[in-house]
Amino acid sequence: MNAKQDDFARDWRDTVREIEGMVFDMQSFISATFKFKEAIGPEDNAELKIRTAEVRGKTIWQFTKGPESQNLSRSAAKRTLGKLLYETPVDQAHVTTGEADLHCRIAKKGRVLVSRSKLDLERDVAKTRSHDRQKDYPLTRFDSAALLRVLGFTDSQGSMKPSMHAKYRQVNEFLRIVETTLADLAPSSDAPLNLVDVGCGKAYLSFAAKAYLEATAGVKICFTGIDVRESAIASCRRMADALGWTEDFTFVVADIADFKAKIQPDIVMSLHACDTATDEALAFGVESQARAILCAPCCQHELQSKLGTGGPHQAILRNGILKERLADILTDAFRAQILRVMGYKTQVVEFIDQQATARNILIRATRASRVGMHNAVGEYQALREAWGCTPFLAERLAAACSELVES
Repeated sequence: MNAKQDDFARDWRDTVREIEGMVFDMQSFISATFKFKEAIGPEDNAELKIRTAEVRGKTIWQFTKGPESQNLSRSAAKRTLGKLLYETPVDQAHVTTGEADLHCRIAKKGRVLVSRSKLDLERDVAKTRSHDRQKDYPLTRFDSAALLRVLGFTDSQGSMKPSMHAKYRQVNEFLRIVETTLADLAPSSDAPLNLVDVGCGKAYLSFAAKAYLEATAGVKICFTGIDVRESAIASCRRMADALGWTEDFTFVVADIADFKAKIQPDIVMSLHACDTATDEALAFGVESQARAILCAPCCQHELQSKLGTGGPHQAILRNGILKERLADILTDAFRAQILRVMGYKTQVVEFIDQQATARNILIRATRASRVGMHNAVGEYQALREAWGCTPFLAERLAAACSELVES
């Protein structure tokens, strides 16, 4: 063994020990993904995913290789992973915990390249560690029985309706992010927090956020719900009456493009507003100078028609399904960058796992700087020029920042 091989062996041994410590010794471990240079599973699969779960009160490590999964005890899991990492050539590794991420790549010349990063957004480890549904959901931290019954999540006996499990999880995960955002805003304890729910529908999120934040954070919440459908607004008003909250809620039948806020909103929220309705919600948040914007986009079709089928990206654009998925990603990338141009510190995160809903992307923005910061504008313009199109949101906000559209 030569000096280079000695160096690699030492570096790799140290890295494996760090990975094992994160996977098996940290309570905040979330997940790990390993890509190997050789097949390790069925159908020539070369990828291993690891996560933990609670089964009958015990922690197990679930190893997934392609379509196959195996539940192992800690000792068996550690032996199995160690054997793989030492005996099968590794290409990349990614380990995530509640505090940090570790990325590892083996370079062609045999160097072990490792990068570590702190997390910007607090991650909830409890939700990834249990197969049970007895979890630390925000709506379990106070007496939410009446709220859940009025919203239709539970029946008259207080049991969760099977059809509402997915929506219940979405609302809870959204509440975690609302809570984190509230901490960033540091509201005055004696001033009400004004929230606007755009395309509110049945306003599950609005009702839940008011109940949760007032019960756990002691913050007075005033809400405005906006929806174009009269039937949805009528339903919201009936639920507000049933909860005795008529003084704290305003529900308006309106197109968001035509709505003007009478009071500056602290937080603008939008959960799965379709296509350009998401852009209208974002534009409303920017134009009303909201302190924070939380938006989970739905379908994104508008940009797809502008991409065409030719040019340097023809190999992607000629395939309908790839073009559609590319348009989804590109639309949200444009949206996030435009918010940065408009003075918002912006993150794009997953607010719930994809098994719960494929529409699991959340754009989280808090107002932080002045409009038109040079770096943000330059990155946006480079993105626009690379794809040869201007998104709807840029055109919508052109009056506020002319640099969003071509001169």
